[in-house]
Amino acid sequence: KGRRPLILVSLLGCAVSLFIVSMSFIGGASSEAMAIFGLALYLAFFSIGMGPGAWLIPSEVFSTMIRAKAMSVATFMNRVTATIMSSTFLSVAQAMSWSGFFIMMSIVCLIILAWMYVYLPETKGRPLEDMSQYFAEITGDRSILEAEETLYRRDDPSEFRAPEPVVQPERQQPKRNVAPERPPPEDAHVMGTMA
Repeated sequence: KGRRPLILVSLLGCAVSLFIVSMSFIGGASSEAMAIFGLALYLAFFSIGMGPGAWLIPSEVFSTMIRAKAMSVATFMNRVTATIMSSTFLSVAQAMSWSGFFIMMSIVCLIILAWMYVYLPETKGRPLEDMSQYFAEITGDRSILEAEETLYRRDDPSEFRAPEPVVQPERQQPKRNVAPERPPPEDAHVMGTMA
């Protein structure tokens, strides 16, 4: 059906699986089997939506004029966020308890789910070149279209007049002392043979 349902199902599944993991740490006897099941479920749900969606959605929402630079920024922010999460995981989990950390992450997934439900449009079947037009229609903001039009006009060769070429005066090359060429010997065509 498209990308949007996969993202929403993925986030809901991640939230449920993180809640299952958090429940495995509650009580005196922690359940390793429940923790492993919850983590496996998390990986499965992450892989169907949020894993690939984190790369697919940004590549679609940016206009072709800025896509390369915008994807660089999106990738940088993705890596910074991942670094912060992995660097602070143990200290935050120790500070608020393991079950508290996984409950917090489950709540974060639900908040992102609500945000995506409201703001993420379905882009299935739309060419990448038409995304600017599509997002201008659904948001009512035509400023990106006006900016693209300005950039296209600036790059349009029909409106561009090349400057007149500047004729440079020829510089004289300094004379070199070169030996005069000798004519080849009469038997040059048979040189190197046993004739």
